Amino acid sequence: MSDGPIGQPSPLATPEPWDLVAADYTAEALPFFELFAREALRLAALPEGARIVDVAAGPGTLSLLAAAAGARVSAIDISEGMVAAFRTRAEAAGLAEAIDIHLGDGQKLPFESSAYDGAFSMFGLMFFPDRIAGLREMRRVLRPGGLAVVSSWVPFEGPFGELLRTAREMIPSLPFGGGRPPLADPDEVRSELTAVGFGDVRVETVDHQLTAPSFDAFWDMMERTNAPLVLLRHRLGQRWADAAPTIRSRVRATLGDGPLVVGRGAYLGIGVA
Repeated sequence: MSDGPIGQPSPLATPEPWDLVAADYTAEALPFFELFAREALRLAALPEGARIVDVAAGPGTLSLLAAAAGARVSAIDISEGMVAAFRTRAEAAGLAEAIDIHLGDGQKLPFESSAYDGAFSMFGLMFFPDRIAGLREMRRVLRPGGLAVVSSWVPFEGPFGELLRTAREMIPSLPFGGGRPPLADPDEVRSELTAVGFGDVRVETVDHQLTAPSFDAFWDMMERTNAPLVLLRHRLGQRWADAAPTIRSRVRATLGDGPLVVGRGAYLGIGVA
């Protein structure tokens, strides 16, 4: 992953991993992500009938909650698979008329300037090759006094970190290295929001844990819904298939049979345009 606003693009800044996980992510992981989307909307406290932008919207996690509460939403995501899941969910919820869904780049928003009350990016902008460009675009579309909310994960090595460490030991050529996660501390979140001109910047820590009842459940969840691991499997093909049983055994020996805490919460960075 990139260490700063501009750097070597993370593989997670491309459509490929999100297309690969779109179906299982929507079916299984979405309820956990909804916890943070609800908190972001609560903290934003936007007026009834607000116009909002949802950047890197995925399967519409925040957009659908906002639209159900009366907001008018313009949303964008880079992944065709996620956009397809989003459209299906919007139709099923009877909210398609309230949401304008775009396939495209969150660093170049196709939305009018100074027109929106709120702009959100939930665990998406954090992977952009140029986060500053993405934040500038979010600020551009906001009316004066509009609010931006950007989320990133509280750092936690835990089970997933152990899985990747073990995999790198066995397959040194993995396309994912180690390194520092993006927007990994509140000061960094504040700094980047301030750098593009947001005022009254604050960072809230939201403590929702993602847990797995057993190691087997953790492994199964990672293989279906975790974008980095699913991308590794896809790119490595037979090499991953050959190594996976040994990796699984070694990681289980370290972590035990569970239950396991996979994630510990998120930072929500909030700024006023």
